[in-house]
Amino acid sequence: MPAALTVAVVATERLLALPGADASVLTAAERGRLAAARTGRARADFLAARVLARLCVARRTGRPVRDVVLEQRCPGCAGPHGRPHVRDVRCRVSFSYGDGVVAASAADRPVGIDIERLPGPGARGGTPDLRGFGHFLTRGETDRIRGSPAPRSAFLRTWVRKEALVKLTARGLPAMAGLDLSHLPPHPARRDRPYRLGPHLLYDLSDVPSEVLGAVAVAAPGPPAGPGSTAASGMQSLTLDDLIETLASQGEEP
Repeated sequence: MPAALTVAVVATERLLALPGADASVLTAAERGRLAAARTGRARADFLAARVLARLCVARRTGRPVRDVVLEQRCPGCAGPHGRPHVRDVRCRVSFSYGDGVVAASAADRPVGIDIERLPGPGARGGTPDLRGFGHFLTRGETDRIRGSPAPRSAFLRTWVRKEALVKLTARGLPAMAGLDLSHLPPHPARRDRPYRLGPHLLYDLSDVPSEVLGAVAVAAPGPPAGPGSTAASGMQSLTLDDLIETLASQGEEP
C-alpha cells in the first residue's frame, strides 16, 4: 500500500542541475508564465517547483515524468493559475517555492504544501510586526507568537501550517482567519505523528534545509478522531537519489 502522500523538498539549483530537469516537461501555458517571470531567481523557482511536482506524481504513479501534465485554471478569471491538477491521473498535487528552495507533494486525496525561508540570523531577533496579519491570524495565534521565545520562527511555523491547510481546501487566503491553530505547539511535530484536525492530517516537514520551515496537509482516509488528535504517519519523503532515479527512467513505459 502506498504512503498517504509523497513529498520532496530540494534546493532549486540542485534540482535544475539534474539531467532532464528542464522546461521541456512544461505545458505551453507554463512556458508562457515562465517567460513572464521578472527575475532569473523567480524563473528558476517556477520551473523547479513544477518539475518537482511532476517527479512526485511520477514516483507515486509510475508514469514517466514527460507524461505528467499539470494544469492550472483559476475559477474566478479562468487564467492559468490557481490550484494545480494532474491531467488524466487520479493523483492530487501541490507545490510551493521560496527564494531558492522548492517543495512538492502528491497524494490520492486533496493535498496542500507550503514552505517559507527564515530571515537571516541578523533579522531573527525580536517580535515580527503582526499588525498587517489581522485578517489571517486569530487572536490566540497572535498571542502565542508574541509569547514565544522565538516569535519569528513561531510566526512562520503557524503560517506554513495554515497555508498548507488553505491549499488543501482551496478556500483561499481569507479562510485563514477562521482557522485557529493556536492549540498546536510552535515546535515541529514528529514526522510519524501528524496532527489530526477534523478531516485533515497536518505534517510538519523535517527533511528541509535548516533555514526553511514547511508543512503539508492531506485529507485523512478515515473518520476524524477529534481535533488535535494524532494519526499514524503515511508520508514518503523523496531523497535527491530518488529524484535522480525517477528522472533517469522518465523515458520508460510505465
